[in-house]
Amino acid sequence: MNATKQKILIKSLALFNNSGISKTSLRAIADEAEISVGNLQYHFKKREDIIEALYFQLAEKMDSIFFIPTDDLLKSFLNLSKEMMIILYEYHFFLLDFVAITRRNQKIKSHYSELSKRREIETLKMVEVLIRNNFFRKELLKNEYRSLFKRIEVISNFWFSSVLIRANHLSGESIKEYSLLINQSIYPYLTTEAKNQYTNLFPSELV
Repeated sequence: MNATKQKILIKSLALFNNSGISKTSLRAIADEAEISVGNLQYHFKKREDIIEALYFQLAEKMDSIFFIPTDDLLKSFLNLSKEMMIILYEYHFFLLDFVAITRRNQKIKSHYSELSKRREIETLKMVEVLIRNNFFRKELLKNEYRSLFKRIEVISNFWFSSVLIRANHLSGESIKEYSLLINQSIYPYLTTEAKNQYTNLFPSELV
């Protein structure tokens, strides 16, 4: 990617995050990038093309961190939620307009639909490994871990909207709060041994 195109994406991301998509025009992006609208449209014909490019950047970054196991499998799995929240915050305009974006852009919607299916398969494979290593208990209910994945997916996609309903901005504490929410959703599925490890990893959560 050439320098001008990269600069357009960086400036667009900042404007979308700060002002929202609806209030960010091609003119505003061009002015921020210190180029003409014509030069901008040489790289991205319309605003939706920029949104699409940023979406695929986000997807690539999420792919890069999605459960890279270490010798400490449980810690790797639990740390994933915070890493996800940090990246999602970097592109948080998507979280505010996620439904509208997917309704307007079929390419993004189709990609996300396939990505979600792939993530579910990958997550269930991780769970199988964690069960084999005595970190997760076996299922007690039908499709219990599939349901857990879907709950985490809903939290990940809409946590930012939840924050802004109650506050004017997102802070580092909000990221911590919602990554903790995910981890505490996972806690009941841990074995006794894994729960002991969890409390060692997060001693501040003890009552």
